[in-house]
Amino acid sequence: MLFDFLTKNKHMIRIIFVVITFALLAMKPLYGHTDKARLIVMADMGHDPDEEQQIIHLLMYSNEFDLEGLIAVTGRYFRPDPPNPVKILMPELFDYIIDGYEKVYPNLMKHASGWKTPQYLRSIIASGQAGNGMEDVGTGRSSEGSRLIINAVLKDDPRPVYIVANSGANTLAQALFDYREHHTKEEVDAFVSKLRVYDNSGQDESGAWICHEFPDIFYIRARVQNRCFGGPNNNNLGPHSWKPYEYSPIGQHQWARENIQTNHGALGKIYPDRIVDGTWHYLGGGGIIPFAGLFVPGLSDISQPSWGGWSGRYTVEKVLNPLSGFPIVHDSEKQYIPFKAYTDGDEVVDKWVNPENGKTYHDIYTPVWRWRQAMWNDLKARMDWCVEPWEKANHRPVAVLNGDSTNNIILAKANYNETITLDATGSWDPDNDNLSYYWWVYSEAGARPYKKPIPIKNSSSVKTSLTIPEDAAGKKLHIILEVKDDNKIVPLIDYRRMVVIVTNY
Repeated sequence: MLFDFLTKNKHMIRIIFVVITFALLAMKPLYGHTDKARLIVMADMGHDPDEEQQIIHLLMYSNEFDLEGLIAVTGRYFRPDPPNPVKILMPELFDYIIDGYEKVYPNLMKHASGWKTPQYLRSIIASGQAGNGMEDVGTGRSSEGSRLIINAVLKDDPRPVYIVANSGANTLAQALFDYREHHTKEEVDAFVSKLRVYDNSGQDESGAWICHEFPDIFYIRARVQNRCFGGPNNNNLGPHSWKPYEYSPIGQHQWARENIQTNHGALGKIYPDRIVDGTWHYLGGGGIIPFAGLFVPGLSDISQPSWGGWSGRYTVEKVLNPLSGFPIVHDSEKQYIPFKAYTDGDEVVDKWVNPENGKTYHDIYTPVWRWRQAMWNDLKARMDWCVEPWEKANHRPVAVLNGDSTNNIILAKANYNETITLDATGSWDPDNDNLSYYWWVYSEAGARPYKKPIPIKNSSSVKTSLTIPEDAAGKKLHIILEVKDDNKIVPLIDYRRMVVIVTNY
């Protein structure tokens, strides 16, 4: 009977098949980054305690990405002073931190997989350029760090290499100089195409040189006067993310003392205080932000700086001559004008209402501050992993978006006036905690955003829908799913993102 039906209705079945296929293609994950990101960090270890804070924070998430280099370099505040230059690099501080990591490594393995062994981490430590800026870049000046970068890029691995310069960038400049000196233009272009660079404030002039000499390079320049700090500065504390302690830098350190430094094992014990000129300063500094986006891969992507996430949000297009945030560097990098880079600035401003107190934030810091409570909650939970058994710690829930349980960012196409189903069914919690859901449209994110408010029906339901406005044709909608547990130790959030391209047919 079934055979007769199929034989007599071949044409109708073909039509049904085509319709179903196109419907599935319209909502399938066309874009994703299931593979872990590759990361190299350049840091001027020893010039300020916040470098050690940042690397400790980094190692507490090192199971989430492939860390391929820890390079000790110079920077704006850590440069040799003529006429008697003392060239000091401190890669041994990486070893010091890894010694602490080694002691908690067995306990971390109880909570998650993917942790790098202490032996491996020590193998990727290198020293970069000992001098500052472009004065230490040129023929015959290659370093362990510049060679490490070249070797990483040339690996038989299609994934891009994300390089964070929480310091001067001249070790990367040396790598590019060396590679260009011995290779064809086509080979250099292929080499540069694999780089994703985050230059934290332009701490020497080499970033301007890189962008001038290699104009096609993917390069983010976060400027100090506009960058978004993981912790605030002393004059602008931002949202109070370290309750129940007082709303001050001292309160932040009291939070860190309880949740990081004491009773959290050998790694937390070496997390330093940050006191400058006798004054308590904010927690963590801006150096956490460049790699924080890797901590929650379902939310953002390093190749899309305008999308926003835990690493902040940056321009859609490169900006002409975004000079360093440090005026002392301006004169030395002006010689490399013109150059372009993605950057933050007055045009990259989010508007966010803090759900805890109803206060509205609408400034250059908001692209990071909107996520900060979740960031520090997440670190608090992970620090417990250093010492506690599974049952006495919390673990992030797993968000599922329209049946997809990976960390893929879902790219979909839909017509205006169309209603999209949003479904978090299947989301789960490894500790069997109850889950809550929150759907929202990130109206500032990406290219061609639709900036008017778009209501999502029952935005706190596991399954809901969104109707695309008629005037959204040609725009892109970034829909964010937050799945939050109700754990009494500390609540945690997992994220997913859907990017909807709105057509007009």
